[in-house]
Amino acid sequence: MRLIENKIKATSIILLVQTIIWLVFTGFSMSQVDSSWTNKDYVNWASNPDFFFTGNYINATLLTVSAVTLYTFLYCFFKSKHQSLAILGLVFIPMYGIINIICYSIQISVVPQIAGNSLESPDKIYFASQFIQANSKSVIGFMNGMSYAILGIPSIIYGLLMFKELKKLSGVFISLNGVFCIIGIIGYIIENNILASGIMIGGILFMCGLVAMTFEFRSKVLVQQT
Repeated sequence: MRLIENKIKATSIILLVQTIIWLVFTGFSMSQVDSSWTNKDYVNWASNPDFFFTGNYINATLLTVSAVTLYTFLYCFFKSKHQSLAILGLVFIPMYGIINIICYSIQISVVPQIAGNSLESPDKIYFASQFIQANSKSVIGFMNGMSYAILGIPSIIYGLLMFKELKKLSGVFISLNGVFCIIGIIGYIIENNILASGIMIGGILFMCGLVAMTFEFRSKVLVQQT
């Protein structure tokens, strides 16, 4: 159990650093995007990716791998005491990972190539725009949002278990992250911008949860030495 706690702590730190990088890169990259953009504008933008565009999606892909790793460690932490709930949470983690890795990894080289080729054939603009993750109205944009709603289920389950195991701050933040991510995808589906902002709020809560986990998941040996 001590080993698992230390793995959770270490993975939380790595994931926190990746999330901070993601926020910085996303800020620079998305500052180029305007809310009035058409599909053609998104395609033009994606066809000429800059350092922040490409770097953001490389980091986001690796971040997803780290998130899957963290939730897998959480499953290992809870399975002995709460086997049924731990397994229920585990079921959704591969679904999140596969969807998100696809959404992010294709942005690195596949999407710019598709976007660039479509500019020569205007009738393919709409098709190409559906692969651009930054376009919230695209298929990939929806899949990306859905993946976080899927992760919201194990977040709620493991968050509540963390609270029960006296990892209270971690539990509260991770649980609320899951709730807001699910609210966000509902808002996206019904086209309610206020509810759709739940995904962004969930991301902030997730960061708070990671910070809390770096303090609350420590081996008993470390606790005794401090």
